[in-house]
Amino acid sequence: MAVAQDGNSNIFPVAFALVEGETTDGWGFFVKNLRMHVAPHPGLCLISDRHASIESAYNNPENGWHEPPSVHVYCIRHIAQNFMREIKDRTLRKKVINMGYALNQPTFHYYRNEIGMANGDALRWLDNIPLEKWTRAFDGGRRWGHMTTNLVESMNSVFKGTRNLPITALVRATYYRMGTLFAERGAKWSAVLSSGQTFTESCMKVMKEETAKSSTHHVRIFDYNHNTFSVKETMDHGEGKPMGDYKVNLRDLWCDCGKYQAYRVPCSHVIAACSVVRQDAYALLSDVYRVSNLFGVYSTSFPVLPLDEYWPSFEGDQICHNPLMRRNKKGRPVSSRIRTEMDKYDKLERKCALCRLPGHNRMNCPNVGTSNA
Repeated sequence: MAVAQDGNSNIFPVAFALVEGETTDGWGFFVKNLRMHVAPHPGLCLISDRHASIESAYNNPENGWHEPPSVHVYCIRHIAQNFMREIKDRTLRKKVINMGYALNQPTFHYYRNEIGMANGDALRWLDNIPLEKWTRAFDGGRRWGHMTTNLVESMNSVFKGTRNLPITALVRATYYRMGTLFAERGAKWSAVLSSGQTFTESCMKVMKEETAKSSTHHVRIFDYNHNTFSVKETMDHGEGKPMGDYKVNLRDLWCDCGKYQAYRVPCSHVIAACSVVRQDAYALLSDVYRVSNLFGVYSTSFPVLPLDEYWPSFEGDQICHNPLMRRNKKGRPVSSRIRTEMDKYDKLERKCALCRLPGHNRMNCPNVGTSNA
């Protein structure tokens, strides 16, 4: 399954495939048809785990992902999972994730130095992975802020109930869900577009928050063309970082904090600079956040499948399953998630059921029969 996100932070699937397994041929079939029929656009960013089959399928020139050019980057949660398998250090695992999520290079190097001082082997393992593949500070904004494959995982939970259906029922259920989803969202954004609204609700909310913060910044103009500014924060907005003095370049669409490059939404520093020179900050927003583009995403409707009797007759091989190959599993089906190294959880401390103290159980509880008298 391939999943994308629109300018209002809504998730929608773009392609499905049924294959025999996560093999090189299976992934090659999927990414080739995805590129050919769904996503032929230039400048796309494909986020996945470091599965060897995905890497091989993407690098195969016959699958078309290099013309027009695109980029393939890694999910930070899977990087952390691989890190735990090699280094097995939960404290450093948190710093690895912070390295990946760092919006600017100074923050990245801060966490990198901490890892290097704690464990040289861990740093050497990380340095073997190209920075543009897993860090937000060095990706050039290609990720649009996305660091994980959580978009796909969220959609997996939506389709969880259809996984065990027969092939025909599974395809039909998926098709009708997509048809109704696009019809509902298409009607919504058509009404929003007719109302005259220019940008999405999600974008407007962020702009409102950043504009409120920009009123507390102090701005200095550093060139006569009004392109370069020094923006100093004068109030702590509780973002978990110290107040700083940031360089803003409106011509190069740059801010030292890194937010603007990552999300294509003006940060509070850029808005403050625009306010000083009477420039409209909304003009710096990406077209992705325009309502007209969202309406274009959902304007295509799905045709309704006709009654089976209207289908043309099929002439070809009939494939039937072999009932002798069916595996009869004992017990109830397991539907819970299998935890791996990428999951963050703490083991609960076992306590006695009688006295609620750790270190023993009810069978050998030393406090049985004691009295407070």
